[in-house]
Amino acid sequence: MDGHILHAVVRLPLDDVDLLLRLDRDLDGQVSAEEIDRSTALIRSYLAKHMRVVANGAPVAESLERVATWRDALEAQYVEGDVSYQTVRAVGRLSIHTDFLTELYPSHKTLGHISAAGHEEPFTFDSTATYERRFAPDRAVTVATIAGGVVILGLLVLARRRAAAAAAGILLVAAAARADVIMSASGLNATLKAMENLKRQTAADANPQRDEALFQLGAEADGLATVMNREVESHGMQERELLDLALGRTKELGVGVAYNRDKKKFFYDGAAFADYLKEAPRGSHAAAAEFKLLSYRFYQSSSTDIPALTAAAGDKKRFLARYPGFEANAELRLYLAVDYRDLHRRYLEARDHANAARYRQLARAECLHIARRYPRTEQADAARQLLRTLAVG
Repeated sequence: MDGHILHAVVRLPLDDVDLLLRLDRDLDGQVSAEEIDRSTALIRSYLAKHMRVVANGAPVAESLERVATWRDALEAQYVEGDVSYQTVRAVGRLSIHTDFLTELYPSHKTLGHISAAGHEEPFTFDSTATYERRFAPDRAVTVATIAGGVVILGLLVLARRRAAAAAAGILLVAAAARADVIMSASGLNATLKAMENLKRQTAADANPQRDEALFQLGAEADGLATVMNREVESHGMQERELLDLALGRTKELGVGVAYNRDKKKFFYDGAAFADYLKEAPRGSHAAAAEFKLLSYRFYQSSSTDIPALTAAAGDKKRFLARYPGFEANAELRLYLAVDYRDLHRRYLEARDHANAARYRQLARAECLHIARRYPRTEQADAARQLLRTLAVG
């Protein structure tokens, strides 16, 4: 090599790159060599956008020479790109800046090893840190892998949870950090691909598995909303970029996951469950689908509207009559007890003492039933607490 060419090897976690660039075209959960080849232009554009090299004060254009997958000692997969930069004259001043994966993690740090003019040094890149160095004008400069170069590893867990550490400590720090992860790029990527695959299946009217696909689509969307809520409850908006990406991608898919500002939670709109019940009202998942719709209405409804509360209580009673052995009936009965409690309060406010007494009695009866039939459960504990608020004053 001469002093006019710089070489870099860039390695970024495959799950992150797949989530951003959608490399897995057939949605089989694997990124094949053929899919990498077909995505070369996308990968080249991403590398060019997020790694900028300036030599002698002038930006240097990149050339992507090779792209493939690479595995580390723990079998974690990366996208590996060999990139070269050719300068007009020998490099006297060199500047390298990267901000890889900041679409997902704003504070992401990238660990690099730079070898130039016989000198090797580590450097931790982030959105505010730029590597800069001056060289003697007659010294050749190369940036290459290990023996002489830049190996840029997008170390996801390290960058998200810890400050940069020495290379010898990377595995230890990464293992400790994973326990704190609720919403991850790999998990979101898998969920989005599953939903896209299921949407394709539901779009085929002649598909005999359409009903099953509808229910599974609802289950995936419901699970995503649950993970998003757990993430916010545990870490606040630390993963805002992942949350925003989830909302944007589900909207593209026509899957209604949205944030309810009044309730301060993410909710799925339940459309796939409703479609499942229309097409398979006696299907194997009918009870589970209807339960989900009832739970969404319960958590998002107002407790001040007497007609709405009365209708909601009626829907729950009919469900319990149709599915007396459903596995989540303890939870549904607790919802019903709360409906009755709220009706009791509303009628008290309206000075309708007869109805207030009636719904107080119904609420107490449900709480006693839950405590007796489902002992040693969270629902029984909640029912006993609710019962104490319904004691005669």
